[in-house]
Amino acid sequence: MVFRAETAALRRLPDEVRAALPAIAAASGRSGPLAGMRTALSLLGAAKGFRPVYDIDPEERRRDTLVAAAAVPTLLTALHRLSNGLEPVEPREDLSYAANYLYMLTGSEPEPQRARAVEQYLISTIDHGFNASTFTARVIASTGADAAACLVGAVGALSGPLHGGAPSRALDTLDAIGTPERIDSWIRERVLSGERIMGFGHAIYRTEDPRSRMLREVAQRFGGPRVDFAVEVERQVEAILAELKPGRELHTNVEFYAGVVMELCGLPREMFTPTFAAARVVGWSANILEQAADSKIIRPVARYVGPGAPVAVPQAA
Repeated sequence: MVFRAETAALRRLPDEVRAALPAIAAASGRSGPLAGMRTALSLLGAAKGFRPVYDIDPEERRRDTLVAAAAVPTLLTALHRLSNGLEPVEPREDLSYAANYLYMLTGSEPEPQRARAVEQYLISTIDHGFNASTFTARVIASTGADAAACLVGAVGALSGPLHGGAPSRALDTLDAIGTPERIDSWIRERVLSGERIMGFGHAIYRTEDPRSRMLREVAQRFGGPRVDFAVEVERQVEAILAELKPGRELHTNVEFYAGVVMELCGLPREMFTPTFAAARVVGWSANILEQAADSKIIRPVARYVGPGAPVAVPQAA
């Protein structure tokens, strides 16, 4: 409760940032709120006077990451609304993180079931090992850069479709299949042609993704034709993959049911990956603080495997 109250008080944006949001939303245009947030986060760090984590004590580092993490939902929802011709909605301190996020997005206080479903999604995706965006944040933190720079780098990594962009693409798959009788032929055609089925398979898990199981249960609490169809697609896809790719464990990942849950909660598809960012920013912040406690820079070593030199290098006498 103390942490919730502490972050709730930091949700409002500085005047300098608020004034710049219409221009940022207009410039980011079709690229969406996540692209705009990269710029807005940089501005937030400057407006708040963030200093390199190398030069400040642990308490100031914690303050900076809390300020940034609390502001991310406000930035994302404001940029989305501005890009759709709507005025931003000011955050409320009395609402939970998820409920406030939905409130700022829609302008209406959400139903408890929807707020809880989004909350469960946010918790399930808050962090996940050294994924691409978390690792990026830690590499930047290891240089001693400020917290905003670390988070902007993480957002850049998350924006790639192979990292944070799959929930909406998984829904696109459901739309493309359309009806239960088309599942088998649609999936077989794409698997045999070597295409990837979005929402299935994971870089780490070789068994069922436990987050997917949890979000399936969240979706089934809502019920309805969309959920039933998603469950049937999951069943048939896993059976087809087991037949055509024997020996490989390919199951739904978190993104498959994440898209279904967010759609049920009224989030537009262009906000799926930004909502992922609203969760992951907390995990990124924790990793930044951990990395900043160790002043040693992350410096991987590469081994050259290309063509040899056109002229032999003389040997030392």
